[in-house]
Amino acid sequence: MGARTIRDGAVSGRGDADLAPPKLATLEWGRFLAATAVVLGHAGPNVDKLAAPGVGPVLGGWPVPGALGVTYFFVLSGFVMMMAHAGDWGDIAAVPRFWWRRLCRLYPAYWLALLIPFYFLHSLITPESAIPMILLSPGHDREFIPAAWTLRHELVFYFFFGLALIPRLGPAILAVWAFATFWRWIPWPVLDMLHLPRSVWLSRVANPWGMRAISYFNFHFMAGLAAGWIFVRLRPGRRTSLALTALGAALVLVTLPGLAWGREYGDPVMFMRMAVQVGLLVLGLAGLERHGVLRGGRLARRAGAVSYPLYIVHMALLLALEITLPKVALSGPALYGALVAVLALIYLVAWLVTVLFDQPVQRLLRAFEQRVAPRPPGWAAVVQSRV
Repeated sequence: MGARTIRDGAVSGRGDADLAPPKLATLEWGRFLAATAVVLGHAGPNVDKLAAPGVGPVLGGWPVPGALGVTYFFVLSGFVMMMAHAGDWGDIAAVPRFWWRRLCRLYPAYWLALLIPFYFLHSLITPESAIPMILLSPGHDREFIPAAWTLRHELVFYFFFGLALIPRLGPAILAVWAFATFWRWIPWPVLDMLHLPRSVWLSRVANPWGMRAISYFNFHFMAGLAAGWIFVRLRPGRRTSLALTALGAALVLVTLPGLAWGREYGDPVMFMRMAVQVGLLVLGLAGLERHGVLRGGRLARRAGAVSYPLYIVHMALLLALEITLPKVALSGPALYGALVAVLALIYLVAWLVTVLFDQPVQRLLRAFEQRVAPRPPGWAAVVQSRV
């Protein structure tokens, strides 16, 4: 990496002050494509409401792999957290810093997007519903922005990963969390055979968290953590990375037909299976970029930067369009033109939110953090050596 430092999705020469979780440009294309899959999965049905009677789905029933996109998001989240914080294990000061940074990353764009449904649906808002919605309470399930359910899972993951950074106790906490998630999956007859208690009590403990603490989606985060550990510690070579990429891609393609081509998550076994397969793919792609086989470039980093605003803002925009647009009956080119126009608006607004709001806010929050709790000298070299 030379004398450059890694910072929040890009490469910069500004030094330790601006450092944040590093990102690999190749994986940022994956993040952007995953967000696009989710957008298409939501935009298509909304545009279908403008169709004339008897006119088929605007996308022709093509299965948009939104569930696959979410799986990729979660696996990538675990991978990036392990890679970015490889030097923070055993550092008690890293725990509040990690939580602060992750909250700063999630909330500003989410709160901005939330203003839209709050404006249009204000008559449905009560303090009892608004506060958990604003705070993304893990035990809350009512959403004005449907995609926000994934952010609640992310927050639970960030909570446990932050605890994992605690000296000595951290790895044990992470192991207990992983074991509890697997324990919930194990069928009761198997637990009885092994003379282990059934996992009913786990549900009681996790219920205030909406069961997200032991959700099957945690398999995705864990697979990403494992892939990130291998990437940082074992540093797979070029041939190994190529083999991992090919194996992961092949396994995902073989599995997709059983998941409606990425529209469904499947049973708990399928959760674990897809988690491992996507983890192999992410690990392989990251290794290929490390060895110079793949190069993402600035465009990839820009696409990655717009991915989160795109993901979280698009549903709010679709709601606003559904409420404000007049009722019409479109068909043929007019219907497809409406889809193109809606998508163009979504991507334009997402880009504007990224450039005019999200990135400036992130810079301000990083500057505030650096003033309050500056990184120790030489920390940048540690991050570079890990990546």
